[in-house]
Amino acid sequence: MYFPTIDRNKCTNCFFCVNICPKNVFEVKDNEVEVENPTFCNGCEACVAECPEDAVTVRET
Repeated sequence: MYFPTIDRNKCTNCFFCVNICPKNVFEVKDNEVEVENPTFCNGCEACVAECPEDAVTVRET
């Protein structure tokens, strides 16, 4: 199982992770990216590769 997290100190809410995620793990709420469906994550790390601020990490649990 994988668990994505967003570092709020680095995230600029560019929404790249939201747009690239094939599993709809991320959602935008109040104009901020949230990890809304962490159990959907398959560990592909497309979000990690796409994030220009290195704010997204995926760890295996």
